[in-house]
This record gives sequence, C-alpha cells and structure tokens, in this order.
Amino acid sequence: MSGYQGKLLELISIDTTTNQSFLRIRVLSKQEIDLLWEIDSDTAENLRTVTELGGLYKYRLSFQSIGDSTTNKYTSFITRTYRDQSSRIYFSCSEAYISGLNALKYNEDITYINDFKVLKDAPDSVTFSETDQTSYNQVSRNFTWKIVALISIVFIIVLSTSLLNRGEATGNAKVISDKENLIASIDDRVETDSANDFVDNEVISPFVKLEDPVTFSIPKGKVALTFDDGPSKFSKEITDILMDYQVGGTFFFIGSNVKKFPESVQYVQSHGYSIGGHSMTHPDFKRISYEMQKEELLHTNQLIEEITQEEVVLFRPPYGSKNDLTMKLMNETHNKIVLWNTDTEDWKSQDSDEIFKYIQESKTSGSIILLHESQVVVDVLPKIIEYLKDQDLEIVTLY
Repeated sequence: MSGYQGKLLELISIDTTTNQSFLRIRVLSKQEIDLLWEIDSDTAENLRTVTELGGLYKYRLSFQSIGDSTTNKYTSFITRTYRDQSSRIYFSCSEAYISGLNALKYNEDITYINDFKVLKDAPDSVTFSETDQTSYNQVSRNFTWKIVALISIVFIIVLSTSLLNRGEATGNAKVISDKENLIASIDDRVETDSANDFVDNEVISPFVKLEDPVTFSIPKGKVALTFDDGPSKFSKEITDILMDYQVGGTFFFIGSNVKKFPESVQYVQSHGYSIGGHSMTHPDFKRISYEMQKEELLHTNQLIEEITQEEVVLFRPPYGSKNDLTMKLMNETHNKIVLWNTDTEDWKSQDSDEIFKYIQESKTSGSIILLHESQVVVDVLPKIIEYLKDQDLEIVTLY
C-alpha cells in the first residue's frame, strides 16, 4: 500500500557540487524528516529556474507528473505558497526524478530501512568520501530490488498484461533523521510498455491546459470526462475506474459536499486528477450579487485547498450560468470557467442505456462531456471509456 496519503514534500534547498545535484526536502507526514536527494542536473536546474528559495515563498513538491509518450519528456509541478496565496508552477523533469518520487511514495516509514549507514553528524554540505560513496551505491542496489518487486506486484494486479523492466540505476536519496542520521538510497528506474502507465496510485494521463477565460471544448482527437456535484460516496469508485483504464478526469466539487466528504477530495487529488470548484451551495450565478458570487467561489476554493494544499484555478458555475459580474470575478481571482459541449443529462434520465446512447450519437472528438457523481454514472462509465477509446480518442485531464 502506498505511503503517499497525507505525505508532503517541502523543498528546502537545491545544492550542487562539481558533478552532483541534490534537493534537500522536508518530509511532513507522521514524522518530520529531512531528506537529501541526488537528482540529475537538468531537473535541478529547471527547479532552480522556477523557485526563489530563502525568500518569502515556501515550495512543495508534487507527487503528480505528466508523461509524454511521443517525446519521452516528463513534467511535474511545485506549489508555491505565501500566507494564504498559492500557485502551481510546472517544470520539466527526468524519468529518474519521477522514479524517485515513486519510490518515496511506496515507503510508508522512511526511517524503517535496515540497510543504511548511520552518520555521526548531518552534513552541512553535500560531500562523500570514496568509502561512503561505495556503501551508498551498494544500499541503492539493494533497495532498488525491493521497490521493483513491489511495483511489479501492483502492476500485475492492476494492469494484468503490463510488464516491468528494470532500467539502469540512476536515482539516489539520503535520509537524515533527528534521532538517528541514516543514509537511504532510492535507486529505481522502471520502464513500462507505455509512458502513460501508472506510477504508484497516480495515473500519468494526457493533460490539456486551458488558456481561455471560458472553455467549451478542447482540440480534436481529445475528449474530457468531467464530473459535477461531488465529492460524494461515488468519488472513489469513479476515480478507481479512471485509474483502471489509465485515462484522465476532472472533478468539480461543491463546497457543502467538501465538508461532508473531505476524504473523497483527498482521494481524487492523491491519484492525480484535477479538481475545480462548483460553488458553495449551487446557486444560479445570474441571480445573485457580485459579493455573493465571490463568497460562493472563494469559500469553496478555500475548503478544497485546505485539503489538497494546491491552488484551485478551474471553476464550473452551476447550470453553466454566468454574467458580466462572473467574468469580472474570474479576472480578479485568476480562475478559468470550464463549461461543456456534451451534456448527457444523466441526472434526469438515471438510465445508463440512455446515457450511453447519447454519447454514441454525439460528436465526441474535442468534446467536454458533462457527467455527475451518481450510481448510474459509476455503472455506465466503463462502457463510455471503452467506446471513446475505440474511437481513438485521448481521454484527458483538464488543468
């Protein structure tokens, strides 16, 4: 089982020696541990470019990542925070960096590793003697096999036909604990048949970044499945189905439901899917004042952000209703409205056959499909996904 849930990675510094680069990270979970992680120089430089460490901002590394199978390039992001403001910043990274994140997530208790050499003092700078480096690399090889074995079991169960191939050893990490200073190596690189396979319990699915203030559709050849009115008791089932099929999904949550199902918010976010706001009480925005619209938007975003620790930038107004005041609010808060061009009206029919028939009769290429969290959607979702895949459409996550 993954140790990801409830674990945060705070970036403290980026250190570089003559031929090595390291991230010093504070792991915040059941315990607080500083981790010194050796990464490739390109990823380190990309992180250095988008951060201002030592200043007013705090930075948190995300476990989420995006893989592009055509270019074999990868993207992750950090969340920059200052007081009650936060923003998400994307950066290019290596496969080895993603593998390191993957290994960290599998390890529920970072200090519970037997094959570490205990250091007498936590190093102020990153230096290794020849003897230390030899031991360090040996621990890496031993721990790699543990991680690879665990990943293999997960992939066999979830994907059945996926095969894991052990890649060259590149990722390394060092753990420093308050009670005992340990060297930990996380040396794991896993290649799969597709760059869009799972990494732990996140799905690396295609993403589409929305640039316009209001979006109704996306580029041809792609399709977005969106789910309104959650979180709910169905959020986990919907997420699991999306993961099983290795496809994207975007959720729009109502603030009052966030209070009822905070664990569902965390579950969706921890598996790599985007979350947007859908107001606090589901009013018609055309019928309420600017101040009420602002309260509906910001209160919901705040509730979600307190759980995910990530900025909410997507908003779907209830009923798709908006006016000039709504657009003014979007501009001031830097939120983006996500509407749709394919409405299944699943809430009205509650009939899986009718919902699926509507999808079949629609122009799905380039569409944003509106669904709601309900049992009928859970029942018909696998059939919808299989149909969209048969149409050679890429099912994406919006952000």
